[in-house]
Amino acid sequence: MSKDFEFTTEYTLDKPFFAECYDQTSRPTEFPKSYLKALLFLVFGVVLVKFELLSDNYVGWFFIVLSVVEALSVYFKRTWWLWRQTISSSAGSKVGFQVDSTGVSYTRGTKTHHIAWNKIDQVQQSELGLILHIGKQRQYVSKSCLNDEVIAFMIEQHAVSKKN
Repeated sequence: MSKDFEFTTEYTLDKPFFAECYDQTSRPTEFPKSYLKALLFLVFGVVLVKFELLSDNYVGWFFIVLSVVEALSVYFKRTWWLWRQTISSSAGSKVGFQVDSTGVSYTRGTKTHHIAWNKIDQVQQSELGLILHIGKQRQYVSKSCLNDEVIAFMIEQHAVSKKN
């Protein structure tokens, strides 16, 4: 591929995009591990209430209710995340996405975020898009706004940057 390659597209941050982004990048919850904090809050609260370790039981009941809230936050994690994204200030806005030999760039409004190829640890293909791993962060790019040539260029540029 040519070093002069440049691709620009635009997409909208809407609920279908957010749902695709979450579904492709989230890690599945593991039953005992994901609910461990809720279980610990519950045990701590029950111990405080049962053995009357404090003069009043409010703190114990607080931890019991907190355990229920924590369990619900794990159970409804996708719904909660989607709702937060759809009411955020970025919902409905257009994002410009550019790929070139230096890296990838996102532009929303007046802000531009550039990610150089050497900063990307891994380019992972999912069934509906590409996941760019940057440290512990992940950026999602939907294949619906890309073509095969751009996907091949991104994978090639990442491989070249890792060899250097």
